[in-house]
Amino acid sequence: MKPIMFIAGEASGDNHAAALIRALGAEGKTFGAGGPQMQAAGLDLVLDLTQHAVVGLIEALKHYRQYRRLFFQLLAEAERRRPAAVVLVDFPGFNLRFARAIKERLPATKVIYYISPQVWAWHSSRARQIERHVDLMLTIFPFEKAWYAAHAPQLRVEFVGHPFVDTLRRDPAAQREDDLVLLLPGSRAHEVAHIFPILTKVMDLFPPHIRFVAAAVDERTARMMQHPRLKVEIGSAHQWMQRAQLAIAASGTATMELAYFGCPMVVLYHVNWITYLIGKMVIRVKWISMPNLIANREIVPEFIQEAAQPAVVAAAARELLPAGPRRAAMEQALAAVVASLGPPGASARAAQLIRAVLAAS
Repeated sequence: MKPIMFIAGEASGDNHAAALIRALGAEGKTFGAGGPQMQAAGLDLVLDLTQHAVVGLIEALKHYRQYRRLFFQLLAEAERRRPAAVVLVDFPGFNLRFARAIKERLPATKVIYYISPQVWAWHSSRARQIERHVDLMLTIFPFEKAWYAAHAPQLRVEFVGHPFVDTLRRDPAAQREDDLVLLLPGSRAHEVAHIFPILTKVMDLFPPHIRFVAAAVDERTARMMQHPRLKVEIGSAHQWMQRAQLAIAASGTATMELAYFGCPMVVLYHVNWITYLIGKMVIRVKWISMPNLIANREIVPEFIQEAAQPAVVAAAARELLPAGPRRAAMEQALAAVVASLGPPGASARAAQLIRAVLAAS
């Protein structure tokens, strides 16, 4: 049996790809690039791409030579091992180019994309490129299948549900602690460098009885989060999402995890100014956080770039404390968003579709 190649480039993709590898029963039959979770699931890890993740155009350009070297290293490995399929997990700047290269060099290899690039937000013209180079698109958000039907009608697209419904586990013993606010300034050092300084000023605007905890993904980002009122924990974000009264979070995967755990939130984002200005020209959606995009309305308040003023963010957060006027409505709306993501079994459904594609080839 030919192996299956996987490529994931960020921590969240590493987790989702690991669950898919297990659902495929493909331990020992996969290779590629990802992170420690995929390796633990049985992937022959050629290189750890999660150690190279960056955010923003300027940051990506700074690492262009490094990514180019990694790209051709993985392409050479694909040509050497000739996999039956390449499964690309999110990470569009890298993976869309890799899909094209695979179809040019190994046309018999099936290209399967798991977790669609957010082309519906920033680059709808990419849909045609995806249509040419991808054999199967597996989406995790309910609106994406209809979007692709309109923009890439020849592309096979299947909605499998969101994998975090399988991987996240509610702790029945967890209770929300009085006066506790969770800070989630991002999973990458570049994000933390831009967002945490704003959060330090936000903390100073809360009364002294309010406690703050920050969930860091690793020791490097933990060291970047210093404030006399702040407790920093590593690798325990999901527990704190169930214990905090509310969260102030960077836009990203964490917003959907917070929604799953029913934790009210305020979302903010801040990047390099050049990245922001370029993004402002190409982004085509009204909101950046997934709860708002799925609901097609503002559920959680968003403060982007110059709008992320500490006083404004703090005021919005105070409205979500237990006696706040917006809390109950947000909790109800977040529950509806989570319900729209489908039942458990996303990884199993994705694995079944991948097996069917391979069996038919």
